[in-house]
Amino acid sequence: MAKHRYQKPKSKKQPQNGQAKKDGKQYNIPEFNSFLDSIGLKVVKVKEDGNCFFRAIADQLEGNEEEHQKYRLMVVKYIKDNRQEFEPFLEDEVPFDKYCDSMEKDGEWAGQMELQAFSLATRSNICIHRLMSPRLYMRNFDGHGSRVVHLSYHNEVHYNSVRLKEDSCSGPARPVVIKMPIFQLRQIKVKLLQPYPKRFLERMLIQDLFIWLCLEVDAEATKELKRFYNKYMVMWTLL
Repeated sequence: MAKHRYQKPKSKKQPQNGQAKKDGKQYNIPEFNSFLDSIGLKVVKVKEDGNCFFRAIADQLEGNEEEHQKYRLMVVKYIKDNRQEFEPFLEDEVPFDKYCDSMEKDGEWAGQMELQAFSLATRSNICIHRLMSPRLYMRNFDGHGSRVVHLSYHNEVHYNSVRLKEDSCSGPARPVVIKMPIFQLRQIKVKLLQPYPKRFLERMLIQDLFIWLCLEVDAEATKELKRFYNKYMVMWTLL
């Protein structure tokens, strides 16, 4: 488990639609959909009531955001059952039991701890799509058989679910296979070749990038990436 510090859960109300419009935000849904359209995905909106993370994962796992409380309680139970893993990383000297009691309440915002607990409890990796920014990953499990839950994150305050464009949304989200145009593969390869990374950390970051690309993209692109990856990882070991 990554060593993050977790803050006390917040009980804030998310902005209502009118306020969001006034602030010019609206969570950028049209722009987000345009951004995701290029890789065959779409945003599936969930209610903005403080339960958005749990609503989004309920949509991902069974196609019904109204089941959010079930997933909230499941996540909190996992945290309680694994107290020794989570308690040392709470911030602000928040008592562990108080933190859990607060997180069980409707409308409490989920944070890094809840994402990690959900990932571990359901044996799911998490992919978080952000507008005009690299995707973020919470990767606790290896292999093509591992489930990946896809979410979008808007203005650092709201989660939605992300599905394939052709997904009917009538049940669990269909597995996502991201289509990667050949020009994008070339851009990645050119970037990684200039210059060769010589530090251990840089190599590990690139290794992680390739593992994730091979988990996400279609079979043809995966073959190309693996050939390139194997060739240049051998070269890096000689530096």
